[in-house]
Amino acid sequence: MEINNRISQDEFGQLLQQHPATLIYFFQDTCGVCAMLYPKVEAMIQERFPQLEIIRIEAEKNRELAGQLRMLAIPGIMLMLDGKEYMRSNGLIGLGELQDKIGRYYSLMFDSQ
Repeated sequence: MEINNRISQDEFGQLLQQHPATLIYFFQDTCGVCAMLYPKVEAMIQERFPQLEIIRIEAEKNRELAGQLRMLAIPGIMLMLDGKEYMRSNGLIGLGELQDKIGRYYSLMFDSQ
């Protein structure tokens, strides 16, 4: 899911309720790293973490939300499970490191079922 318009904190909370296992990806249209990294992150999520929903949020149009969530650099990535933050990355992150971090919490939520 991609959000290119402004959303409120309440709307963001509703999205998290609808999708209990969510990877939030803050990006900017002018960010080359964001554009390069996202397809790789999306492919990794689909392949290794299929129960995880990706919500891609345009940071410039959602400055207030990004500030409230302390997303201080882009790309900004957050792993939210049952409405709680379990992992975050501000700025560039390697795919292997991201996969390891997500995998740790994903397995706790889904492998124990």
